[in-house]
Amino acid sequence: MWPDLKLAVYRPALKLAMERMNHGVALGYTITRVDSGEVDLSFPYKEKVVGNPLTAVVHGGVIVSLLDTCCSTAAMTVLNRPAITPTIDLRLDYMRPAEPNKPIYVTAKVYRNTSSVIFCRGVAWQDDPDSPIAHCVANFMRVKSPNISFVGILRKRFQRFLAGDSTSEVGR
Repeated sequence: MWPDLKLAVYRPALKLAMERMNHGVALGYTITRVDSGEVDLSFPYKEKVVGNPLTAVVHGGVIVSLLDTCCSTAAMTVLNRPAITPTIDLRLDYMRPAEPNKPIYVTAKVYRNTSSVIFCRGVAWQDDPDSPIAHCVANFMRVKSPNISFVGILRKRFQRFLAGDSTSEVGR
């Protein structure tokens, strides 16, 4: 586990990276809590991600993506240094459709951390965490990579912004 000081610096950097990179911008979720091995996020209802216009229910793929993102972010918080955690396997059970016009909340927690695989559980809900929309179990690979530079990522995004690269702000 990281010392408290490292996690204190890492939390906002991880939150910024996950929310502001292309996937996070396209979906528009907000990470509301980052702790060691635990992450929460919220997703506001958006008509542009409706799966069936007759029911106005959010597409199931969005639910999968939110759970995968939340779990992988939780997995990143248990690493000894910033790195990516690719999904090895994700099993999701849909319990019921999301209700239209309501935000979706997701919580993820690491329940086992080995030298090569990180195991997580996640749940998505709206009004009551005890009445989930879906829940999942997911496994993530530890990738041995050079240190990830959050400063470098932000510098590159800022340079793209100054150059007028519209792909740096997907979904806006």
